[in-house]
Amino acid sequence: MSTPLRTAGLLAAGLMVASFAAGSPAAAEVQIGGFVEGAWGARTARSPVHVDQRDWMLSEIRAQLQLSSYGDRGEAFARVDIVEDEITDDGTHVEVREGWARFTTFGDHLEVKAGRQALTWGTGDLVFVNDLFPKDWESFFLGREDQYLKAPSDAVRLGLFGLPFNVDFVYTPQFTGDRLPNPGPRFSFVPPANTLPPTTPEETFDNSEVALRVSRWLGSWASNLYWYHGFAKTPTGVIQTPATPSDTFRPFHPALDVYGASLRGDVAGTITWIEGGWTVGAEDGGPGANGTTVIVPPDLASWIVGVERQLFPDFTTGVQWFGTRTLPDEGDGETSHLGTIRIEKMARGQTLRLSLFAFYSFTDEDSYLRPLVTYKPADELELALGANVFGGDEGRFAPFDVDDNLYTRIRWSF
Repeated sequence: MSTPLRTAGLLAAGLMVASFAAGSPAAAEVQIGGFVEGAWGARTARSPVHVDQRDWMLSEIRAQLQLSSYGDRGEAFARVDIVEDEITDDGTHVEVREGWARFTTFGDHLEVKAGRQALTWGTGDLVFVNDLFPKDWESFFLGREDQYLKAPSDAVRLGLFGLPFNVDFVYTPQFTGDRLPNPGPRFSFVPPANTLPPTTPEETFDNSEVALRVSRWLGSWASNLYWYHGFAKTPTGVIQTPATPSDTFRPFHPALDVYGASLRGDVAGTITWIEGGWTVGAEDGGPGANGTTVIVPPDLASWIVGVERQLFPDFTTGVQWFGTRTLPDEGDGETSHLGTIRIEKMARGQTLRLSLFAFYSFTDEDSYLRPLVTYKPADELELALGANVFGGDEGRFAPFDVDDNLYTRIRWSF
C-alpha cells in the first residue's frame, strides 16, 4: 500500500476509534490544527574531501496536519507531515509522526495508549541515560525544531495508577533505532575506512523492546526507577571480517539491558536532578562465524547531574555534567566527561527568545554550539534563526566540523 493510502487509513482508523471511545459520534469533539513551515540551512564550512558538496543542507516546505478527537472514554490523535524536500531525491513524501488511540479503564487506574507515538522519559536536558527511545540526530544537526529530535515508535504504552507508585510499561514489537546523519547530499563527514552499512535486528518476537518506569514522589522530589531490554539505538557493535587487502567492518546494534534511577526536585529555588544508569551487554564478543570477530562494547555506567535556575526575570540558565565509565571484564575502565550549559532570555513580552545550548567534552576536547533566536510577531507566526557549530579534532562532535551550518525557519500555525 502506498504511503498516502496508509496515511489516510490511519487517520480514518483514529477517528473511528475516537468516536467509539466517545460513546457516540455526536459525543466526540474533533479538533484540527497544524502548521506550514519553510526551512533553509546552508553550510558555513567546506570539506577538504567533498569539494563539490552543495551549499544547501536543508531546503524544505513542510505542512503538518494534526487531528484529535476526545470523548468520555478516551481520545485519538494523528500528526502527519507532508514534506517537499529539495535536497534529496525523495521529492514530496508523507510521514506519519503520530497516530494513536488512548483510553482508561478499571476506574481510571489503567491507561492504554497504542499506535505510533513519540516516547521519552528521564531528567536530562538533551543528554540521555535511561531514555532508550529513538532519536533523530539528523534533524537535530540540521536545525529542525526540537520536537523532531524524538523519532516516533510503533508501540503500546500502559500506565498503572492509584498504587503507592505509578508504573509505565512500553512494548515495541519492532526495533526502532536512532536516525543518524549519513554522508551524502546533506552531510560531508568522512566515515571510517572499510566500514560497511550497519545491520539491524531481525523483525522477530524475540527482538522486540520493552521499557519500564516506576515512579513515586518522595516529599517534593520526583523519583523514578527504570529498566530497558532491547538493543543499542546506535550501531556500537562491530563484526570484523578478514579480507584482502584489509579487513572490513560491519556495525550492528548489540543486545543490552539498562537499569537506572533518577531524582528531580527543588533546592532553594534551583531545580536539581541526578540520574544514573548501568548498561549491561546481553551478548559477548569474540570469534564469530566464518572467521569473523565480534566486537561489542563493555558494560557501561553513566550519570547526569544538573541544575537550572532563573537568575533574573525572564533569564534562565542550566548546567549539566554527563559522565560515563566503561566496565570491562579485564583491565581498567575509561571515564569520559561532558558538560552542557543552557542560557535563555525572553524579551518583548515573551515574544522574543534568545538561547544558547553548548556541549563540551572535557575528555575529547570537542564541542557543539546551538545558538537560536526565535520571534513571534503574532500568535500564528514564528521566525527562527539558528546555527549548528561543531569543533574539535576527535570525539562524538569532531567529525561534523565540516558540517557547520546556519539555518532559518518561518512557520505559520493554524
